[in-house]
Amino acid sequence: MLLVIVDTADHIITHIQAFHADKGDGQCFTEVLKHTANNLSDNGLKMEEVIADAGYSSEPALLALIRHQVEGFIPNKKGFINDRAGFTYEAENDRYKCPEGKYLTFRHFRIRGESTHKLYKTNVKDCKDCPFKQTCTNPSIGIKVIRDSSVKQLYAQMAHRVQSTKGQKMRKIRAGTVEPVIGTLVNFTAMKKVNTKGIALANKCMIMAAVAYNLKKLLKARPAPGKNSPNDTLTTPFEILHRQIAILFAQMICLMMALFKAYRKGQTTYWSFALYL
Repeated sequence: MLLVIVDTADHIITHIQAFHADKGDGQCFTEVLKHTANNLSDNGLKMEEVIADAGYSSEPALLALIRHQVEGFIPNKKGFINDRAGFTYEAENDRYKCPEGKYLTFRHFRIRGESTHKLYKTNVKDCKDCPFKQTCTNPSIGIKVIRDSSVKQLYAQMAHRVQSTKGQKMRKIRAGTVEPVIGTLVNFTAMKKVNTKGIALANKCMIMAAVAYNLKKLLKARPAPGKNSPNDTLTTPFEILHRQIAILFAQMICLMMALFKAYRKGQTTYWSFALYL
């Protein structure tokens, strides 16, 4: 599984990493966020905002955003429930009150995977003669049980942020930032299928693909001679040599990846990769 982090300004890949397919996006988010923050910090940059789809929504992801002091725009998964119809939450006593006036008090935590939930329950005598017992309570135990995430407040804050005007704008930015980069990696740098054994070799292939992609971005960012003012053109021999070396290096990476892929498939046609640059 490929996870790639791209900046929204110039579409530069700031981190790319391979994970085993049995992991979900939310399980990988914490590690990817840490590596991205370190990569940017090494170059004197700071990550301030992160945009991702609902697949990355999880308790560890929300806590990681807090640790790194990053503002996230990640839609909550469909299973998140903020308000319980008919039930009122009393924050000062950490309990729920049902429509019949009975209380669901906090009993204990339940840990499942990487998520921790708080369980609120009524007493058996409270629900024994309730007219809504058949439709409200759990039939196996005869009481009402409410399960909330231990970071419910963070989920609620994220939902409000995503639904705001800025959040809607961020959603559009994400669609036009990550998807084109992934398409380029898949179609032009042999990332549709990585023919290697082991996660370490897969990561090496992905890093090479990201380097080739970023080098092309670098070449496009440097103004060509004659198109701008004299101060912006590549006039010194060192600058011209630097550009030529970058072009050669990027072509070598693409050719190496293409040859490797052709060798694994028993083919000899690889010119489409060279034409990418």
